[in-house]
Amino acid sequence: MKSISMSGSIRKNVGGKATKELRAEGMVPCVMYGASEPIHFAVDSRQFKKLIFTPNVYVVNMNIDGTEYNILLKDAQFHPVSDAILHADFFLPAEGQKFEMKIPVRLVGASKGVLNGGRLVLMYRKLKVKGDVSSFPDFIEIDITELRIGMGTRIAELSVPGCELLEAANNYVVSVKTSRAVIEEEEEEEEAATAEGEVPAAEAEATE
Repeated sequence: MKSISMSGSIRKNVGGKATKELRAEGMVPCVMYGASEPIHFAVDSRQFKKLIFTPNVYVVNMNIDGTEYNILLKDAQFHPVSDAILHADFFLPAEGQKFEMKIPVRLVGASKGVLNGGRLVLMYRKLKVKGDVSSFPDFIEIDITELRIGMGTRIAELSVPGCELLEAANNYVVSVKTSRAVIEEEEEEEEAATAEGEVPAAEAEATE
């Protein structure tokens, strides 16, 4: 899994007044929990741009007053109007500890169904998996080249070495549906055939 570096400083006060002052200074109150006692610290809000506003998932090399931790972002709270980051929770896993993580899905190839006018539908942009940090991939790749209209890829067809997929095995991750354009084209062809005196297949079967 890819990593990025960030830095923060221990919070001396964690009350509401201190929190408001931090935010006014452009800092984000944070807490780290997991393999250690909870650690309350603050990070400059500008550092979150490379962590939150991206489809990627990262291990964060967080330097807190000179001590480094390899942690993961578990949750972030945003202001309902401005979308400013109000608070962030980080998780410090113990060595070898297994836990849940959502990993991005990456599609590769050009679907034959889409090339024939179908519509690609992606049901999961991220998949929930369980494993340890060393086993998490940067993304889960799915080759859609052979997918034709009416076909798809289910969770059960995927494999992530060292990890357990937690989504329902029978669910589709991606599929190719018939687009409205294809349906309209078929209807136009049927209307044209009828206008030329041809009997639609369904009617022909009924009259035999």
